Formats: sequence, structure tokens, C-alpha cells
Amino acid sequence: MSNWFIPAKEEFQSQRALLNLRLNRAIRYYRELVVPGIGGVWFVRQISWAVAGIALAREHHIKPAKVANAIEALACKLDWQKDKNEYNKKGQRAFNRDRDDDIWDFARLSDKAHYVQVTYRQSTVRAMTGLMLTSGTRFNTMELSNVGGTLKDAFLQNKVRNALSRWIKTGSGQLGLTEKSIGRNPTGEEKQLIRDRLRADSIDILADPRRRRTLIEAFGRCTAQMPGMSVIKKRLPRRQANEIEIAEAFDKMIGCGRAIVHKCARLIDESEDSRLTMLIKNKGLKRALDKLCLAARDFKKASSPNKHIDAKDFAQTMLSPSSDSADKLKNIIQRDNNILVIAGGRIRKGPLFDRYDAHDDDADSSKETVGSEESSTENKVRQLFELWGDCQ
Repeated sequence: MSNWFIPAKEEFQSQRALLNLRLNRAIRYYRELVVPGIGGVWFVRQISWAVAGIALAREHHIKPAKVANAIEALACKLDWQKDKNEYNKKGQRAFNRDRDDDIWDFARLSDKAHYVQVTYRQSTVRAMTGLMLTSGTRFNTMELSNVGGTLKDAFLQNKVRNALSRWIKTGSGQLGLTEKSIGRNPTGEEKQLIRDRLRADSIDILADPRRRRTLIEAFGRCTAQMPGMSVIKKRLPRRQANEIEIAEAFDKMIGCGRAIVHKCARLIDESEDSRLTMLIKNKGLKRALDKLCLAARDFKKASSPNKHIDAKDFAQTMLSPSSDSADKLKNIIQRDNNILVIAGGRIRKGPLFDRYDAHDDDADSSKETVGSEESSTENKVRQLFELWGDCQ
């Protein structure tokens, strides 16, 4: 087992009901088992903005998260300015809302009111240590390693460094910075540095430390479209393919659990009778519970030593002969306790009920879900494919 840390509040926020059913540790475990050390990073400049934020913050005596967020917001807004109609990345709503106010200064772009609450930078925290670019576990206290410092220098070439420093210091507009200089297109040196880190051995102890590299080799010459998962698994060592399959079995099981919460939420929304004994009679809900039990059985049968204890306990609970359908539904609702809650034999709307079918307003591009804790095993592999492709 690898050591985990809890990000500080400033490093991880979410407006959505994540529906992780108290399986957060298992989710992180399987994502790291499949693709170690890249956190939520899927393009090179996501890391470059972060290391630059750490370096410039030290010079200006400001919190690194504030500086990194501001650099990211400026880069994204410059991209938005280039083509407002085609822009589909983070910050679109805020930029459109502020389009008549000419907001380009450091103070306001470092504020979530003029960008987004959940930034790209927040997804870099695990990758910064996982790719050995920094030491430390909290972004605001991280120190750059030699490799991290080299990446910072590759991004902050003289004109860019000087312009960003003046921007931070004076608080005025973007001072000649362009989308081309700080946007999503990394330099050749930045690409090479991240390529080398992705091909390096991982530092976790979950499984073979070479598994990032073998996955990259399994992509073959594909650059535009990732090969199918069945193709990738055939190209991998058998043990690594088995690790992916147990992660996929876990995905299916937790996916069935989430489907039950969504189905139950729709029933609550449409009916005044929220008694557990009545809800469990719904045919659609009963079918959803049967699917969950089948998925739990498949997960339990899978021959793999890489079964997280929380996932095993959840599967065992769903398969327990002493629990009837009502017990299993109650267990799932109690695991959520955000979208729905249970009290006095009734399932009621929880504090996040109105978000049970909502999507992240800042995730306008389909790629934005890649690498998130809700993403599937396939999306985690796709994240590596996208990141590797951005290095070419």
C-alpha cells in the first residue's frame, strides 16, 4: 500500500456530489494502480504553470497557489480572447461574464470570482510529487526538485519571466504576454522533460514501477486515437493486464452503486412516498440492485491480489445472504448521505440533492473529466495517452 495524504482545503474543492460511496481510498488506489503518479494532469503546461507559480511566489512573497492560479487564469483567458466562440476550456463562463470589464490584472485573475473555483492547478498536487518535480505534499509548501527547477526555467524564459514578474508586482494588465508564450503549447524542452518523467519508474510500491512506460509502449504509434482497452491489455505483461481488469471490475461495481442513488433520487423527485419499504418495490430499482450484486460477484471472483480492503468489504456487504434488498439499499444511501439521506425508515433529499444530475459548469471540454476521481479506468489510461501525446 502507498501512503496517501489529504489535500488542504485550498488544494481540492468540488461543487459536485461526487458519489464515491465512502470508497474514496479504493478509487485513488485503483487509479494509481493503473496509471501511477500523474494525478489529474493531462497536458504539459498544466505542470509548467504550477512550477512557475511556486518559483515566482517565493520571489514575491505570495502564496504559490495564488500565483499559479493567476498564471493559469491569464493563460486560459488569452486563449479565450484569441477565439471566444471556439474556446471550451476552464473559465469560459467567467470570461464571458467579464468580457466588457477588461479584467486582466493579477489581483482579480487570481480570484476565483473571475476564473473558476476548481482549477487545473488543483489536479497537479499528486503529479508534482509523483513525477518527482517537487518535495512536499501541500502545494503551498512544496519545494522544486532539480527537475522541477529545470522545467520552471524552460517555461519562464527571460521575456516570460520578466513579464509575469511585472504583472504580479504592478498588478496591471498582461504586459505583452500572449497565448503563444504562456498558453497550452509547451516548448520542446518542456515536452522532453515531461516525456522523460513519464517514462521513468514510478515511486509508489503498489505494483511494477515500469507500468507507465509499458502502457506508453502499448499505445504503439497511435497519436490521434487511443487503441481500445482490449488491444492495450493484450500488449501488456499479463500481471499488468490483470491489474487493469480488477480496476475495471471495481469501476463496474461502484458504477452500479451510483446508478442506484440516481435511480432512487429520481423516484424521490417524482413521488411523495419516500418510505424505504415502498421504494424497494420499484422494478427499476430492484433491477439496479440485482446489477450491483452481479458486479460485486464478478469483483469478488476476479483472481487478483490487488483488491483494496474497502472495495472487498463493499462487495461482501452487497453479497451477504443475511441482508435483503432493503438492507442493501439502506447501506448505499448511508454511504452517500449527500444526495439522499435516510431517517425514520424514509429516504429524503440530502443537502446536495439538487446536484445529483449536475455537471461541473467549468468542465466545458469532454477532456476535463479525464483523470478526475470519478473517471473510469479507461479514462485514466486515456489521460496518460493525452498527456503523452502533448509531449510529442
